[in-house]
Amino acid sequence: MVITDDRPQHGERRELLLGVARKIFAERGFQSTTMDDIAKEAGFTKPILYQYFESKTDLYHEIVTQTAQTLIDKLASAVSIADTPRAKIEVAFQVYFEMVVSETDAFRILFIHSHEGETAGDLRNVELTLVSFVEPFIDISISREHRRQLAAGVVGIAEGAAVVWLIQQEAKGWPPVEPGEEARLAARIATLAWGGLRAIQRD
Repeated sequence: MVITDDRPQHGERRELLLGVARKIFAERGFQSTTMDDIAKEAGFTKPILYQYFESKTDLYHEIVTQTAQTLIDKLASAVSIADTPRAKIEVAFQVYFEMVVSETDAFRILFIHSHEGETAGDLRNVELTLVSFVEPFIDISISREHRRQLAAGVVGIAEGAAVVWLIQQEAKGWPPVEPGEEARLAARIATLAWGGLRAIQRD
């Protein structure tokens, strides 16, 4: 007789724990979540959780880093097939809001809760990574310092819109997202950002 082992393997268990932690961090924030909470919700003991993550901070950083890397990878793939700076910025907004809408837990952690205590630097690191990503697509004859400031403004517009949308969804009790919501968000913010960039005075 063959005995099958239905227990999740190492990689699967790690992803399961990350998924559970993402959900709890999104609901409660970093400070109010304990490793006991995560282990209990995942159906494991706390010692098993510590086999995969050294601390709550380590687990939190992993979620933020994973979210940021996924976003950057998707942005890079999308803009590689756009042929003009404007098209690249517009498709970047589309990808950005697709992730915000489809992965609300990850972005609630990133935008709503990552200002807390020892995790306060996480959001800033992600923001600076996004600024560096956007900067080359601002095709205007201005200084590098000026261009970087504008890239930061573009990132700030997107982040601000995402934060307000998440807060609005929470206030409504997290209803099902309407079809095409991410496209509407992207179009609104792309129009605002591009209109502003067109008005920039060259150095």
